[in-house]
Amino acid sequence: MSDAPVVPQLKAPLRRMAALRAAWKPILLNWLLPGAGYWLIGEKRRAQVLAAVWAVFLIIGYFQLAGGAEGGVRGGIYVPQTEPFAWMPTLGAVATLGVGPVYGLFAWAFGGAGTEPVRNLTQEYGATYLMVAGLMNWLVCFDLFDRITGRWVWRLPKDEREALAEAAKQAGKDS
Repeated sequence: MSDAPVVPQLKAPLRRMAALRAAWKPILLNWLLPGAGYWLIGEKRRAQVLAAVWAVFLIIGYFQLAGGAEGGVRGGIYVPQTEPFAWMPTLGAVATLGVGPVYGLFAWAFGGAGTEPVRNLTQEYGATYLMVAGLMNWLVCFDLFDRITGRWVWRLPKDEREALAEAAKQAGKDS
């Protein structure tokens, strides 16, 4: 027998279909309305902060895009391209798609037919704000998956994992 202390173990993260079944609803809800996924899993403060930051980025992006639309000229938001070798705007569109269904409104208002380039620097700033809001929401979807399935714990340093396991063990004794 070794003299090493027995460290309580954390439960293993969910895998495969169990992980997908547990995570798909909060992730979809978060994509539709950023912050709603965190709210659903009980992290209300994190949900409020995300929703506020996301809304600020959308508002700034809207005003930048609208301010750059001189004389009703459209263009500015990235929309997918169907031409060969036109993959950069499509990557921008995928990033911006992270804002959820709001992307459709912005594409309708500022995207044109998908052939118009970003018209001026003001619209480029607006498109960048929307893209950052979309990328942030995609990252939050990945974080939600990790939190729901229990994988985030395994990304912590060993001493922090052991402290969490000890706290869980103490909470189990108290109840």
